[in-house]
Amino acid sequence: MKRALLFLLAPALAQAWDSAGHMLVDQIAWEACSLKTRDAVTALVAGLDNRYNDKQPYHFVTAGCWMDDLRSMPKKDYEWSKWHYVDITKSDDGSLFKLPEPPHIVWAIGVNLKTLRDTSAPLEDRAKAVAQLMHWVGDIHQPMHATTWQDDRGGNGYLITGVTFTDLMPGMVGNLHTYWDKAFRFAVVDGKIAEQWYGPLTRDRPAKPGGGVIGVEAARLLARFPKDTLDELKKPADAEAWARESHLLGCTKAYPPGEHTTDAEVRKLEPDFIAASYDIASRRVVVAGYRLAALLEELLGGKN
Repeated sequence: MKRALLFLLAPALAQAWDSAGHMLVDQIAWEACSLKTRDAVTALVAGLDNRYNDKQPYHFVTAGCWMDDLRSMPKKDYEWSKWHYVDITKSDDGSLFKLPEPPHIVWAIGVNLKTLRDTSAPLEDRAKAVAQLMHWVGDIHQPMHATTWQDDRGGNGYLITGVTFTDLMPGMVGNLHTYWDKAFRFAVVDGKIAEQWYGPLTRDRPAKPGGGVIGVEAARLLARFPKDTLDELKKPADAEAWARESHLLGCTKAYPPGEHTTDAEVRKLEPDFIAASYDIASRRVVVAGYRLAALLEELLGGKN
């Protein structure tokens, strides 16, 4: 089947990091935050609309899923589609980086920061802003959320094979963007590409921070990437810098070697590519978690 036909089956809205990835980012941030900040976030997100979270109240670790959960609402009511990413054209070395006119993810983070720094903002607005911020900080560290090549919408139009996805949404087909959303779960074992663990279904999300597979995997990632080894954390702590960082990875590491696929081609991902992207994605999740923690401490922990 030609790629052009397959592409029609894919939904218009793509996620960034799957829900497991967002919960990992949040769990890592939880570990790095003070008790005061944990309590402040918990109090804010507990009142969020939870009809798409199996009607369970959100907490610190599940709050980052809220923006993607809301995609279950009628498409006409989902007004934040362009807030998840920034499309910047791929080059060999990332030298074409330039922010377009908003709305885009860098701008969206700025909107949330403004709301959270306004102590007079209504509680409902602050709750939405903190949940959005938690989501966008995760999104902006996914390389395909700052890179596009030949108008493929961050890899959504770049179809792939060689990876077996166990949790594609109805109507979706494998594409490069979807792979990167889940790349921290795929590795190479005995020369074969394998999914190392499964993201929990909505009803199986951890009941509290530290619970379930998310708690286990976050602990493993924190041990694998000690904070003092992450040179990224020494760089400027602003959204544009993070987008630039992701764009460089998107340009140099996120696409398989070779030219862009054609309308009649589905590119097979090879073990070497999977192994490299597994390391990159895992590290990006940890870096995002630490950066999110620093922001939340500034905003809600009394360090501002």
